[in-house]
Amino acid sequence: MAAMASILQHPLNAKDEVVVRKTAHFTPSYWGDFFINFISKSDPCTDKRENELKEEVKKMFFTHSDEPLQELMSLIDAIQRLGLGYHFEEQIDVALKRIYDASVDYDNLYFFSLLFRLLRQAGYNISSDCFNKFKNEDGKFKESLSGDARGLLSMYEAAYLGIHGESILDEAIAFARGHLKSMVGQVSAPLARDIELALDMPTRRSLVRIRTKQYISVYEMDDQRNDVLLELAKLDYNRVQRLHQRELREVSAWWKETGLAQKLSFARDRVVECYVWALGTYHEPKYSRGRIISAKVSTLTALLDDTYDSYGTFEELQPFNDMIQRWDLGTLHEVPEYMQVFIVALFDTFKEFEEELKREGNAYRVDYLRESMKTLCKAYYQELLWIRHRYIPNFQEHLQVSAISCTYPILHCLSFVGMDHIATKEAFDWVIKVPQILWSSSVICRFMDDINTNKREQENDYMPTSIQCYAIEHSLSEEEVRLKIREVLVEDEWKKMNEELLLRPDQGIPLALYMPAFNLTCMMVEGYKHSDGFNNPEVDLKDKVYLMLVDPVVIQG
Repeated sequence: MAAMASILQHPLNAKDEVVVRKTAHFTPSYWGDFFINFISKSDPCTDKRENELKEEVKKMFFTHSDEPLQELMSLIDAIQRLGLGYHFEEQIDVALKRIYDASVDYDNLYFFSLLFRLLRQAGYNISSDCFNKFKNEDGKFKESLSGDARGLLSMYEAAYLGIHGESILDEAIAFARGHLKSMVGQVSAPLARDIELALDMPTRRSLVRIRTKQYISVYEMDDQRNDVLLELAKLDYNRVQRLHQRELREVSAWWKETGLAQKLSFARDRVVECYVWALGTYHEPKYSRGRIISAKVSTLTALLDDTYDSYGTFEELQPFNDMIQRWDLGTLHEVPEYMQVFIVALFDTFKEFEEELKREGNAYRVDYLRESMKTLCKAYYQELLWIRHRYIPNFQEHLQVSAISCTYPILHCLSFVGMDHIATKEAFDWVIKVPQILWSSSVICRFMDDINTNKREQENDYMPTSIQCYAIEHSLSEEEVRLKIREVLVEDEWKKMNEELLLRPDQGIPLALYMPAFNLTCMMVEGYKHSDGFNNPEVDLKDKVYLMLVDPVVIQG
Protein backbone atom coordinates (compact mmCIF):
# COMPACT_ATOMS: atom_id res chain seq x y z
CA MET A 1 0.00 0.00 0.00
CA ALA A 2 1.16 3.50 -0.78
CA ALA A 3 0.56 4.52 2.81
CA MET A 4 3.24 2.17 4.02
CA ALA A 5 5.91 4.32 2.36
CA SER A 6 4.84 7.36 4.35
CA ILE A 7 4.02 5.73 7.63
CA LEU A 8 6.07 8.17 9.73
CA GLN A 9 3.97 11.18 8.94
CA HIS A 10 4.36 13.19 12.14
CA PRO A 11 7.97 13.72 13.23
CA LEU A 12 8.59 14.66 16.81
CA ASN A 13 8.36 18.41 17.08
CA ALA A 14 7.38 19.14 20.66
CA LYS A 15 9.49 19.44 23.75
CA ASP A 16 10.54 16.18 25.30
CA GLU A 17 8.37 15.25 28.22
CA VAL A 18 8.58 12.61 30.87
CA VAL A 19 6.85 9.42 29.76
CA VAL A 20 5.54 7.38 32.65
CA ARG A 21 5.92 3.66 32.12
CA LYS A 22 2.55 2.01 31.65
CA THR A 23 1.88 -1.51 32.81
CA ALA A 24 -1.07 -3.35 31.32
CA HIS A 25 -2.68 -6.01 33.46
CA PHE A 26 -2.80 -9.06 31.22
CA THR A 27 -4.20 -12.34 32.42
CA PRO A 28 -1.59 -15.11 32.79
CA SER A 29 -1.43 -18.04 30.41
CA TYR A 30 -4.46 -20.25 30.82
CA TRP A 31 -2.60 -23.34 29.57
CA GLY A 32 0.77 -23.41 31.32
CA ASP A 33 2.55 -26.68 30.38
CA PHE A 34 -0.66 -28.46 29.43
CA PHE A 35 0.30 -29.12 25.82
CA ILE A 36 3.88 -30.07 26.68
CA ASN A 37 2.54 -32.91 28.81
CA PHE A 38 -0.51 -33.75 26.69
CA ILE A 39 -0.16 -36.94 24.65
CA SER A 40 -2.80 -38.40 22.37
CA LYS A 41 -2.32 -42.00 21.27
CA SER A 42 -2.52 -43.04 17.64
CA ASP A 43 -3.52 -46.35 16.07
CA PRO A 44 -1.40 -47.48 13.07
CA CYS A 45 -4.32 -49.59 11.85
CA THR A 46 -6.38 -46.48 11.19
CA ASP A 47 -3.80 -45.17 8.70
CA LYS A 48 -4.26 -48.25 6.54
CA ARG A 49 -8.03 -47.97 6.75
CA GLU A 50 -7.86 -44.28 5.86
CA ASN A 51 -5.87 -45.02 2.71
CA GLU A 52 -8.40 -47.65 1.67
CA LEU A 53 -11.26 -45.20 2.14
CA LYS A 54 -9.49 -42.51 0.11
CA GLU A 55 -9.23 -44.90 -2.82
CA GLU A 56 -12.95 -45.60 -2.55
CA VAL A 57 -13.72 -41.88 -2.66
CA LYS A 58 -11.56 -41.39 -5.75
CA LYS A 59 -13.64 -44.03 -7.49
CA MET A 60 -16.77 -42.06 -6.63
CA PHE A 61 -15.64 -39.25 -8.93
CA PHE A 62 -15.56 -41.68 -11.83
CA THR A 63 -18.91 -43.17 -10.81
CA HIS A 64 -20.56 -39.76 -10.73
CA SER A 65 -19.03 -38.74 -14.06
CA ASP A 66 -21.88 -40.53 -15.84
CA GLU A 67 -24.58 -39.28 -13.48
CA PRO A 68 -26.38 -35.90 -13.32
CA LEU A 69 -24.19 -33.02 -12.21
CA GLN A 70 -26.32 -32.62 -9.08
CA GLU A 71 -24.81 -35.84 -7.72
CA LEU A 72 -21.30 -34.64 -8.47
CA MET A 73 -21.92 -31.28 -6.80
CA SER A 74 -23.34 -32.98 -3.71
CA LEU A 75 -20.26 -35.20 -3.52
CA ILE A 76 -17.88 -32.23 -3.77
CA ASP A 77 -19.85 -30.28 -1.17
CA ALA A 78 -19.81 -33.15 1.32
CA ILE A 79 -16.09 -33.77 0.79
CA GLN A 80 -15.20 -30.12 1.33
CA ARG A 81 -17.46 -29.58 4.33
CA LEU A 82 -16.14 -32.74 5.98
CA GLY A 83 -12.61 -31.32 5.75
CA LEU A 84 -11.43 -33.81 3.13
CA GLY A 85 -10.96 -31.47 0.19
CA TYR A 86 -7.16 -31.38 0.45
CA HIS A 87 -7.00 -35.11 -0.34
CA PHE A 88 -8.90 -34.73 -3.61
CA GLU A 89 -7.82 -31.36 -5.01
CA GLU A 90 -7.07 -32.71 -8.48
CA GLN A 91 -10.37 -34.57 -8.77
CA ILE A 92 -12.33 -31.57 -7.48
CA ASP A 93 -10.61 -29.17 -9.89
CA VAL A 94 -11.46 -31.40 -12.86
CA ALA A 95 -15.05 -31.81 -11.68
CA LEU A 96 -15.58 -28.08 -11.12
CA LYS A 97 -14.30 -27.26 -14.59
CA ARG A 98 -16.73 -29.78 -16.01
CA ILE A 99 -19.58 -28.22 -14.02
CA TYR A 100 -18.61 -24.70 -15.13
CA ASP A 101 -18.28 -25.68 -18.79
CA ALA A 102 -21.67 -27.40 -18.73
CA SER A 103 -23.38 -24.03 -18.05
CA VAL A 104 -26.40 -25.77 -16.54
CA ASP A 105 -29.16 -23.42 -15.38
CA TYR A 106 -31.10 -25.00 -12.50
CA ASP A 107 -34.59 -23.93 -11.48
CA ASN A 108 -34.11 -25.68 -8.14
CA LEU A 109 -33.01 -23.11 -5.53
CA TYR A 110 -30.89 -25.60 -3.60
CA PHE A 111 -28.87 -26.84 -6.57
CA PHE A 112 -28.48 -23.47 -8.26
CA SER A 113 -27.21 -21.94 -5.01
CA LEU A 114 -24.87 -24.90 -4.47
CA LEU A 115 -23.54 -24.51 -8.02
CA PHE A 116 -22.96 -20.79 -7.44
CA ARG A 117 -21.17 -21.33 -4.12
CA LEU A 118 -18.91 -24.16 -5.31
CA LEU A 119 -17.80 -22.22 -8.37
CA ARG A 120 -17.45 -18.81 -6.71
CA GLN A 121 -15.32 -20.13 -3.85
CA ALA A 122 -13.03 -21.76 -6.43
CA GLY A 123 -12.60 -18.41 -8.18
CA TYR A 124 -15.01 -18.88 -11.11
CA ASN A 125 -16.70 -15.61 -12.04
CA ILE A 126 -20.24 -16.94 -12.29
CA SER A 127 -22.93 -14.25 -12.48
CA SER A 128 -25.38 -13.68 -9.66
CA ASP A 129 -28.02 -12.39 -12.09
CA CYS A 130 -29.44 -15.90 -12.39
CA PHE A 131 -30.90 -15.51 -8.90
CA ASN A 132 -33.44 -13.17 -10.50
CA LYS A 133 -35.35 -16.23 -11.68
CA PHE A 134 -36.36 -16.75 -8.05
CA LYS A 135 -38.00 -13.31 -7.85
CA ASN A 136 -41.57 -12.31 -8.67
CA GLU A 137 -42.80 -9.49 -10.90
CA ASP A 138 -42.39 -7.01 -8.05
CA GLY A 139 -38.68 -7.77 -7.78
CA LYS A 140 -39.10 -9.62 -4.48
CA PHE A 141 -38.06 -13.18 -3.75
CA LYS A 142 -41.03 -15.47 -4.30
CA GLU A 143 -42.95 -16.29 -1.15
CA SER A 144 -43.23 -19.86 -2.43
CA LEU A 145 -39.58 -20.22 -1.44
CA SER A 146 -40.36 -19.49 2.20
CA GLY A 147 -41.05 -23.15 2.95
CA ASP A 148 -37.95 -24.49 1.20
CA ALA A 149 -35.59 -24.69 4.18
CA ARG A 150 -32.88 -26.60 2.32
CA GLY A 151 -32.99 -24.22 -0.63
CA LEU A 152 -32.98 -21.11 1.56
CA LEU A 153 -30.01 -22.38 3.54
CA SER A 154 -28.13 -23.10 0.33
CA MET A 155 -28.88 -19.59 -0.99
CA TYR A 156 -27.94 -18.02 2.35
CA GLU A 157 -24.54 -19.71 2.34
CA ALA A 158 -23.92 -18.86 -1.33
CA ALA A 159 -24.80 -15.19 -0.94
CA TYR A 160 -21.82 -14.58 1.35
CA LEU A 161 -19.58 -14.86 -1.70
CA GLY A 162 -21.06 -11.64 -3.06
CA ILE A 163 -19.14 -8.63 -4.35
CA HIS A 164 -19.95 -4.93 -4.69
CA GLY A 165 -22.86 -4.21 -6.99
CA GLU A 166 -24.60 -7.51 -6.29
CA SER A 167 -27.52 -6.15 -4.30
CA ILE A 168 -29.49 -9.27 -5.16
CA LEU A 169 -27.19 -11.28 -2.89
CA ASP A 170 -27.68 -8.79 -0.05
CA GLU A 171 -31.42 -9.23 -0.53
CA ALA A 172 -30.97 -13.01 -0.59
CA ILE A 173 -29.23 -12.95 2.79
CA ALA A 174 -31.95 -10.82 4.38
CA PHE A 175 -34.78 -12.89 2.86
CA ALA A 176 -33.25 -16.25 3.73
CA ARG A 177 -32.19 -15.24 7.24
CA GLY A 178 -35.67 -14.04 8.14
CA HIS A 179 -37.31 -17.30 7.11
CA LEU A 180 -34.57 -19.62 8.39
CA LYS A 181 -34.81 -18.22 11.91
CA SER A 182 -38.42 -19.33 12.13
CA MET A 183 -37.71 -22.77 10.69
CA VAL A 184 -35.19 -24.09 13.21
CA GLY A 185 -37.84 -25.71 15.38
CA GLN A 186 -39.84 -27.04 12.44
CA VAL A 187 -37.35 -29.13 10.45
CA SER A 188 -35.45 -32.36 11.08
CA ALA A 189 -32.50 -32.41 13.47
CA PRO A 190 -29.60 -32.38 11.00
CA LEU A 191 -31.08 -29.57 8.91
CA ALA A 192 -32.04 -27.60 12.01
CA ARG A 193 -28.50 -27.84 13.35
CA ASP A 194 -27.07 -26.86 9.96
CA ILE A 195 -29.31 -23.79 9.94
CA GLU A 196 -28.27 -22.85 13.48
CA LEU A 197 -24.59 -23.06 12.54
CA ALA A 198 -25.06 -20.96 9.41
CA LEU A 199 -27.04 -18.27 11.22
CA ASP A 200 -24.36 -18.09 13.89
CA MET A 201 -21.58 -17.90 11.30
CA PRO A 202 -21.89 -18.62 7.56
CA THR A 203 -19.52 -21.28 6.28
CA ARG A 204 -17.62 -18.73 4.21
CA ARG A 205 -16.55 -16.95 7.41
CA SER A 206 -16.13 -19.95 9.68
CA LEU A 207 -12.91 -21.37 11.05
CA VAL A 208 -12.30 -24.50 9.00
CA ARG A 209 -11.40 -26.94 11.76
CA ILE A 210 -14.28 -25.87 13.99
CA ARG A 211 -16.88 -25.97 11.22
CA THR A 212 -15.55 -29.32 9.98
CA LYS A 213 -15.98 -30.89 13.39
CA GLN A 214 -19.44 -29.40 13.72
CA TYR A 215 -20.45 -30.62 10.29
CA ILE A 216 -19.26 -34.16 10.95
CA SER A 217 -21.86 -34.40 13.73
CA VAL A 218 -24.52 -32.91 11.44
CA TYR A 219 -23.64 -35.25 8.59
CA GLU A 220 -23.76 -38.26 10.90
CA MET A 221 -27.44 -37.50 11.64
CA ASP A 222 -28.32 -37.33 7.94
CA ASP A 223 -30.17 -40.40 6.65
CA GLN A 224 -28.76 -39.67 3.17
CA ARG A 225 -25.15 -39.66 4.35
CA ASN A 226 -22.34 -41.50 2.60
CA ASP A 227 -20.84 -43.78 5.27
CA VAL A 228 -17.50 -44.02 3.46
CA LEU A 229 -17.12 -40.23 3.61
CA LEU A 230 -18.24 -40.13 7.23
CA GLU A 231 -15.76 -42.77 8.37
CA LEU A 232 -12.94 -41.15 6.42
CA ALA A 233 -13.77 -37.71 7.84
CA LYS A 234 -13.60 -38.97 11.42
CA LEU A 235 -10.31 -40.82 10.92
CA ASP A 236 -8.79 -37.89 9.05
CA TYR A 237 -9.87 -35.31 11.63
CA ASN A 238 -8.32 -37.24 14.49
CA ARG A 239 -5.11 -38.01 12.60
CA VAL A 240 -4.59 -34.36 11.66
CA GLN A 241 -5.48 -33.31 15.21
CA ARG A 242 -2.68 -35.53 16.55
CA LEU A 243 -0.26 -33.81 14.18
CA HIS A 244 -1.41 -30.43 15.45
CA GLN A 245 -0.92 -31.60 19.03
CA ARG A 246 2.67 -32.62 18.27
CA GLU A 247 3.34 -29.27 16.64
CA LEU A 248 1.95 -27.35 19.60
CA ARG A 249 3.98 -29.51 21.96
CA GLU A 250 7.13 -28.58 20.01
CA VAL A 251 6.29 -24.87 19.96
CA SER A 252 5.36 -24.87 23.66
CA ALA A 253 8.64 -26.60 24.57
CA TRP A 254 10.57 -24.04 22.49
CA TRP A 255 8.77 -21.21 24.25
CA LYS A 256 9.50 -22.63 27.68
CA GLU A 257 13.17 -23.08 26.79
CA THR A 258 13.51 -19.41 25.79
CA GLY A 259 12.43 -18.36 29.28
CA LEU A 260 10.99 -15.16 27.81
CA ALA A 261 7.69 -15.47 29.65
CA GLN A 262 9.59 -15.12 32.93
CA LYS A 263 12.20 -12.62 31.76
CA LEU A 264 9.58 -10.34 30.20
CA SER A 265 6.78 -10.85 32.68
CA PHE A 266 5.13 -7.55 31.74
CA ALA A 267 4.03 -9.03 28.40
CA ARG A 268 1.38 -11.51 27.34
CA ASP A 269 2.24 -15.20 27.44
CA ARG A 270 0.13 -16.44 24.53
CA VAL A 271 2.05 -19.25 22.84
CA VAL A 272 -1.02 -21.51 22.61
CA GLU A 273 -3.19 -18.75 21.20
CA CYS A 274 -0.49 -17.88 18.65
CA TYR A 275 -0.37 -21.49 17.54
CA VAL A 276 -4.17 -21.46 17.20
CA TRP A 277 -3.86 -18.44 14.89
CA ALA A 278 -1.33 -20.38 12.81
CA LEU A 279 -3.66 -23.37 12.75
CA GLY A 280 -6.47 -21.10 11.64
CA THR A 281 -4.28 -19.91 8.77
CA TYR A 282 -3.93 -23.40 7.31
CA HIS A 283 -4.62 -26.78 8.86
CA GLU A 284 -3.42 -29.20 6.18
CA PRO A 285 -0.54 -31.55 7.11
CA LYS A 286 1.71 -30.22 4.33
CA TYR A 287 1.83 -26.85 6.10
CA SER A 288 3.23 -28.26 9.34
CA ARG A 289 6.47 -26.29 9.16
CA GLY A 290 4.55 -23.16 8.26
CA ARG A 291 2.43 -23.43 11.39
CA ILE A 292 5.47 -23.92 13.62
CA ILE A 293 7.33 -20.94 12.13
CA SER A 294 4.20 -18.76 12.26
CA ALA A 295 3.48 -19.67 15.88
CA LYS A 296 7.01 -18.85 17.01
CA VAL A 297 7.18 -15.48 15.28
CA SER A 298 3.64 -14.58 16.38
CA THR A 299 4.53 -15.32 20.00
CA LEU A 300 7.54 -13.02 19.76
CA THR A 301 5.43 -10.39 18.01
CA ALA A 302 3.02 -10.33 20.96
CA LEU A 303 5.99 -9.44 23.19
CA LEU A 304 7.06 -6.79 20.72
CA ASP A 305 3.57 -5.30 20.70
CA ASP A 306 3.52 -5.09 24.50
CA THR A 307 6.99 -3.54 24.55
CA TYR A 308 5.87 -0.68 22.30
CA ASP A 309 2.32 -0.45 23.56
CA SER A 310 2.42 -1.10 27.27
CA TYR A 311 5.86 -1.07 28.86
CA GLY A 312 8.65 0.64 26.97
CA THR A 313 9.27 4.35 27.47
CA PHE A 314 9.74 6.70 24.57
CA GLU A 315 13.42 7.17 25.44
CA GLU A 316 13.95 3.39 25.41
CA LEU A 317 11.95 2.76 22.26
CA GLN A 318 13.82 5.25 20.07
CA PRO A 319 17.13 3.30 19.99
CA PHE A 320 15.23 0.00 20.12
CA ASN A 321 13.24 0.92 17.03
CA ASP A 322 16.40 2.12 15.27
CA MET A 323 18.06 -1.25 15.90
CA ILE A 324 15.18 -3.11 14.31
CA GLN A 325 15.12 -0.77 11.30
CA ARG A 326 18.85 -1.38 10.76
CA TRP A 327 18.57 -5.05 11.84
CA ASP A 328 21.86 -4.61 13.61
CA LEU A 329 22.85 -5.26 17.23
CA GLY A 330 25.75 -2.80 17.16
CA THR A 331 24.00 -0.42 19.54
CA LEU A 332 22.60 -3.11 21.84
CA HIS A 333 24.20 -1.42 24.85
CA GLU A 334 21.96 1.62 24.35
CA VAL A 335 18.77 -0.19 25.37
CA PRO A 336 17.84 -1.65 28.78
CA GLU A 337 18.41 -5.30 29.60
CA TYR A 338 14.82 -6.43 29.03
CA MET A 339 14.98 -5.08 25.47
CA GLN A 340 18.36 -6.72 24.92
CA VAL A 341 16.94 -10.08 25.94
CA PHE A 342 14.05 -9.74 23.52
CA ILE A 343 15.86 -8.40 20.48
CA VAL A 344 18.61 -11.03 20.69
CA ALA A 345 15.94 -13.76 20.85
CA LEU A 346 14.15 -12.23 17.87
CA PHE A 347 17.28 -11.98 15.73
CA ASP A 348 18.41 -15.49 16.69
CA THR A 349 15.03 -16.96 15.77
CA PHE A 350 15.09 -15.32 12.35
CA LYS A 351 18.64 -16.59 11.84
CA GLU A 352 17.56 -20.14 12.67
CA PHE A 353 14.77 -19.95 10.09
CA GLU A 354 17.25 -18.59 7.55
CA GLU A 355 19.64 -21.50 8.11
CA GLU A 356 16.80 -24.02 7.79
CA LEU A 357 15.46 -22.50 4.59
CA LYS A 358 18.94 -22.08 3.10
CA ARG A 359 19.12 -25.84 2.55
CA GLU A 360 16.22 -25.51 0.09
CA GLY A 361 17.48 -22.34 -1.55
CA ASN A 362 14.75 -20.30 0.16
CA ALA A 363 16.74 -18.21 2.63
CA TYR A 364 15.57 -15.10 0.76
CA ARG A 365 12.13 -15.58 2.34
CA VAL A 366 13.47 -14.38 5.68
CA ASP A 367 14.60 -11.14 4.01
CA TYR A 368 10.96 -10.42 3.18
CA LEU A 369 9.92 -11.33 6.71
CA ARG A 370 12.49 -8.90 8.12
CA GLU A 371 11.15 -6.11 5.93
CA SER A 372 7.63 -6.90 7.08
CA MET A 373 8.80 -6.82 10.70
CA LYS A 374 10.44 -3.44 10.14
CA THR A 375 7.21 -2.07 8.67
CA LEU A 376 5.28 -3.35 11.68
CA CYS A 377 7.67 -1.58 14.04
CA LYS A 378 7.37 1.65 12.05
CA ALA A 379 3.64 1.46 12.63
CA TYR A 380 4.15 0.84 16.35
CA TYR A 381 6.49 3.81 16.51
CA GLN A 382 4.07 6.06 14.63
CA GLU A 383 1.38 5.23 17.16
CA LEU A 384 3.86 6.02 19.92
CA LEU A 385 4.33 9.49 18.41
CA TRP A 386 0.59 10.01 18.22
CA ILE A 387 0.24 9.15 21.90
CA ARG A 388 3.19 11.34 22.87
CA HIS A 389 1.69 14.38 21.13
CA ARG A 390 -1.92 13.52 21.99
CA TYR A 391 -2.56 13.63 18.26
CA ILE A 392 -5.90 12.31 17.03
CA PRO A 393 -5.67 11.19 13.39
CA ASN A 394 -8.65 11.14 11.07
CA PHE A 395 -10.24 7.77 10.39
CA GLN A 396 -8.42 6.95 7.14
CA GLU A 397 -5.11 8.20 8.51
CA HIS A 398 -5.61 5.94 11.52
CA LEU A 399 -6.31 2.88 9.33
CA GLN A 400 -3.21 3.42 7.19
CA VAL A 401 -1.17 2.77 10.32
CA SER A 402 -3.39 0.67 12.58
CA ALA A 403 -4.21 -1.89 9.88
CA ILE A 404 -0.46 -2.59 9.89
CA SER A 405 0.02 -2.50 13.66
CA CYS A 406 -2.76 -5.07 14.07
CA THR A 407 -0.01 -7.48 12.81
CA TYR A 408 -2.01 -9.00 9.97
CA PRO A 409 0.29 -7.80 7.15
CA ILE A 410 3.23 -9.57 8.78
CA LEU A 411 1.08 -12.64 9.46
CA HIS A 412 0.21 -12.80 5.76
CA CYS A 413 3.90 -12.65 4.86
CA LEU A 414 4.71 -15.11 7.61
CA SER A 415 2.20 -17.63 6.27
CA PHE A 416 4.25 -17.90 3.07
CA VAL A 417 7.62 -18.44 4.78
CA GLY A 418 7.11 -22.08 5.74
CA MET A 419 5.26 -23.12 2.59
CA ASP A 420 6.57 -25.44 -0.10
CA HIS A 421 7.62 -24.44 -3.63
CA ILE A 422 4.27 -22.78 -4.37
CA ALA A 423 5.45 -19.67 -2.47
CA THR A 424 7.83 -18.29 -5.10
CA LYS A 425 9.88 -15.12 -5.02
CA GLU A 426 7.19 -13.51 -7.18
CA ALA A 427 4.63 -14.47 -4.54
CA PHE A 428 6.72 -12.74 -1.87
CA ASP A 429 7.02 -9.64 -4.06
CA TRP A 430 3.21 -9.70 -4.15
CA VAL A 431 2.60 -10.27 -0.44
CA ILE A 432 5.11 -7.67 0.76
CA LYS A 433 3.18 -4.95 -1.12
CA VAL A 434 0.03 -5.81 0.86
CA PRO A 435 -2.35 -6.05 -2.13
CA GLN A 436 -6.04 -5.34 -1.74
CA ILE A 437 -7.09 -8.78 -0.50
CA LEU A 438 -4.49 -8.67 2.27
CA TRP A 439 -5.26 -5.06 3.09
CA SER A 440 -8.97 -5.80 3.45
CA SER A 441 -8.15 -8.75 5.70
CA SER A 442 -5.98 -6.46 7.83
CA VAL A 443 -8.68 -3.78 8.02
CA ILE A 444 -11.21 -6.36 9.23
CA CYS A 445 -8.69 -7.44 11.85
CA ARG A 446 -8.29 -3.86 13.04
CA PHE A 447 -12.05 -3.34 13.21
CA MET A 448 -12.68 -6.56 15.16
CA ASP A 449 -9.83 -5.75 17.54
CA ASP A 450 -11.06 -2.21 18.21
CA ILE A 451 -14.67 -3.26 18.71
CA ASN A 452 -13.64 -5.64 21.47
CA THR A 453 -10.69 -3.86 23.11
CA ASN A 454 -11.76 -0.24 22.88
CA LYS A 455 -12.90 0.07 26.50
CA ARG A 456 -9.72 -1.55 27.85
CA GLU A 457 -7.54 0.81 25.86
CA GLN A 458 -9.50 3.86 26.97
CA GLU A 459 -8.95 2.87 30.57
CA ASN A 460 -5.20 2.65 30.01
CA ASP A 461 -4.85 5.96 28.14
CA TYR A 462 -3.79 4.27 24.93
CA MET A 463 -3.93 5.84 21.48
CA PRO A 464 -7.39 6.57 20.02
CA THR A 465 -8.99 3.58 18.33
CA SER A 466 -10.51 3.58 14.86
CA ILE A 467 -13.91 3.70 16.57
CA GLN A 468 -13.08 6.92 18.40
CA CYS A 469 -11.58 8.52 15.29
CA TYR A 470 -14.66 7.68 13.22
CA ALA A 471 -16.99 8.89 15.97
CA ILE A 472 -15.21 12.25 16.21
CA GLU A 473 -15.03 12.70 12.44
CA HIS A 474 -18.72 11.89 11.84
CA SER A 475 -20.20 13.20 15.12
CA LEU A 476 -21.56 9.80 16.13
CA SER A 477 -21.62 7.91 19.40
CA GLU A 478 -19.18 5.05 19.79
CA GLU A 479 -22.06 2.57 19.92
CA GLU A 480 -23.34 3.91 16.60
CA VAL A 481 -19.87 3.50 15.13
CA ARG A 482 -19.58 -0.08 16.39
CA LEU A 483 -22.86 -0.92 14.69
CA LYS A 484 -21.79 0.70 11.43
CA ILE A 485 -18.44 -1.08 11.48
CA ARG A 486 -20.08 -4.47 12.01
CA GLU A 487 -22.92 -4.03 9.53
CA VAL A 488 -21.35 -1.86 6.84
CA LEU A 489 -17.58 -1.43 6.94
CA VAL A 490 -16.66 -5.05 7.71
CA GLU A 491 -19.09 -6.26 5.04
CA ASP A 492 -17.51 -3.85 2.57
CA GLU A 493 -14.06 -5.36 3.15
CA TRP A 494 -15.38 -8.94 2.81
CA LYS A 495 -16.83 -8.01 -0.57
CA LYS A 496 -13.49 -6.57 -1.64
CA MET A 497 -11.83 -9.85 -0.68
CA ASN A 498 -14.37 -11.81 -2.71
CA GLU A 499 -13.76 -9.49 -5.66
CA GLU A 500 -10.02 -10.06 -5.47
CA LEU A 501 -10.58 -13.81 -5.60
CA LEU A 502 -12.45 -13.41 -8.88
CA LEU A 503 -9.67 -11.16 -10.22
CA ARG A 504 -6.99 -13.66 -9.18
CA PRO A 505 -6.22 -14.94 -12.72
CA ASP A 506 -5.03 -11.43 -13.63
CA GLN A 507 -2.53 -11.51 -10.75
CA GLY A 508 -0.99 -14.87 -11.64
CA ILE A 509 -1.07 -15.97 -7.99
CA PRO A 510 -2.21 -19.55 -7.22
CA LEU A 511 -5.50 -19.98 -5.38
CA ALA A 512 -3.67 -21.72 -2.52
CA LEU A 513 -1.86 -18.45 -1.74
CA TYR A 514 -5.14 -16.56 -1.45
CA MET A 515 -6.64 -18.95 1.07
CA PRO A 516 -4.47 -17.95 4.09
CA ALA A 517 -5.90 -14.42 3.77
CA PHE A 518 -9.47 -15.71 3.99
CA ASN A 519 -8.57 -18.14 6.77
CA LEU A 520 -6.77 -15.52 8.85
CA THR A 521 -9.77 -13.24 8.51
CA CYS A 522 -12.06 -16.04 9.66
CA MET A 523 -9.72 -16.65 12.60
CA MET A 524 -10.05 -13.02 13.68
CA VAL A 525 -13.82 -13.04 13.31
CA GLU A 526 -14.09 -16.29 15.26
CA GLY A 527 -11.57 -15.30 17.92
CA TYR A 528 -13.17 -11.90 18.52
CA LYS A 529 -16.81 -12.79 17.92
CA HIS A 530 -17.92 -12.31 21.52
CA SER A 531 -14.83 -10.92 23.26
CA ASP A 532 -11.14 -10.11 22.92
CA GLY A 533 -10.10 -13.72 22.37
CA PHE A 534 -6.37 -13.07 22.40
CA ASN A 535 -6.11 -10.95 25.53
CA ASN A 536 -8.78 -12.88 27.44
CA PRO A 537 -8.71 -16.40 25.96
CA GLU A 538 -10.34 -17.95 29.01
CA VAL A 539 -13.62 -16.19 28.16
CA ASP A 540 -14.30 -17.80 24.80
CA LEU A 541 -11.23 -18.96 22.90
CA LYS A 542 -10.32 -21.73 25.32
CA ASP A 543 -13.44 -23.68 24.34
CA LYS A 544 -12.38 -23.51 20.71
CA VAL A 545 -8.90 -24.73 21.66
CA TYR A 546 -10.39 -27.76 23.39
CA LEU A 547 -12.60 -28.37 20.38
CA MET A 548 -9.75 -28.24 17.86
CA LEU A 549 -6.76 -29.51 19.82
CA VAL A 550 -7.88 -31.65 22.74
CA ASP A 551 -11.16 -33.45 22.11
CA PRO A 552 -11.12 -35.95 19.23
CA VAL A 553 -14.08 -36.92 17.09
CA VAL A 554 -15.81 -39.88 18.72
CA ILE A 555 -15.56 -43.08 16.68
CA GLN A 556 -17.89 -45.88 17.69
CA GLY A 557 -16.80 -49.51 17.66
